[in-house]
Amino acid sequence: MALALSHGAKLLILDEPTSGLDPIARDDLLDLFQSLVAEGEISILFSTHITSDLEKCADYITYIHNGRIINSAEKEEFIDSYRLLNGSESQLGQVKEQLISYKTNSFGFTGLIHAEDFDPTLDLKAARPTLEEIMIYFAKKEDMYV
Repeated sequence: MALALSHGAKLLILDEPTSGLDPIARDDLLDLFQSLVAEGEISILFSTHITSDLEKCADYITYIHNGRIINSAEKEEFIDSYRLLNGSESQLGQVKEQLISYKTNSFGFTGLIHAEDFDPTLDLKAARPTLEEIMIYFAKKEDMYV
């Protein structure tokens, strides 16, 4: 519908374009977006909280939290700029100050850190986070300081 109303626009700006669609319609719409962009005739900027949509079709990610740009980069570079750490509760003290935020449980902690702040010599398990995990841990940061 947005395409029909755009009258040949070179840039589509859409807010939550897949919200409320069933999974098949959402997948079809994302495929359409990808083919339009691949043809090089149109660019699409859309905001969404559905991270699987971003995983599927975004080239660039700009993460805005509370009106502030947290990070903006190509999708792979964006994700690679963070690490998700897991360790015991006693290990938390080694990295607590560098963590964006963290969660504790009976097994220890899981926390998000900027990749450049992670010391690989520490005996902590580090993994590449998903976009959803990045969003969750930035939201947790706000909860930690309230």
